[in-house]
Amino acid sequence: MAKDLKSEEFQSKTPVGKVPILETEEGSIFESGAIAKYVARLRADTGLYGKTFFESGQVDSWIDFSAYELEIPLQAWLYPILGWSKFNAEALTKAKADVKKALQTLENHLHLRTYIVGEQITLADIFIATALVYPFKFVLDKEFRKPYSAVNRWFATLVNQPEFQAVVGDVP
Repeated sequence: MAKDLKSEEFQSKTPVGKVPILETEEGSIFESGAIAKYVARLRADTGLYGKTFFESGQVDSWIDFSAYELEIPLQAWLYPILGWSKFNAEALTKAKADVKKALQTLENHLHLRTYIVGEQITLADIFIATALVYPFKFVLDKEFRKPYSAVNRWFATLVNQPEFQAVVGDVP
């Protein structure tokens, strides 16, 4: 596969030269977020991208929240543990504080809601839940998660969906 990624044919399909890409009859789409949005728009009847234009905007807002407010500090925390980057005590302290802030934002939002946007699972739920899968497995233990009861309820709702379990398996 790595050899194929360097081929001229592959490089012509994506300007960044990386996977994932989705090849369609009209051409290629690259980056996982763009692919997910494309697929969700293909089947608007699923509501995965929201049921209204406003909900679609909210879905985009929470996808950005996941990328910038949650995933960046989670990566700073998790990557050294996995051996993917060097340990830095100061960066770890900041990452933990940033994760707590992001989880509190989610907690406040989910306090009276079942899902992130609207009354059903959307891409916002999927993006945020998948960002939390490995952290829940490796660094966000039950004691750390204790103050975030709404987040824990929401996360359990998501990861116990058959479609979710088919992809990521059991999550604590």
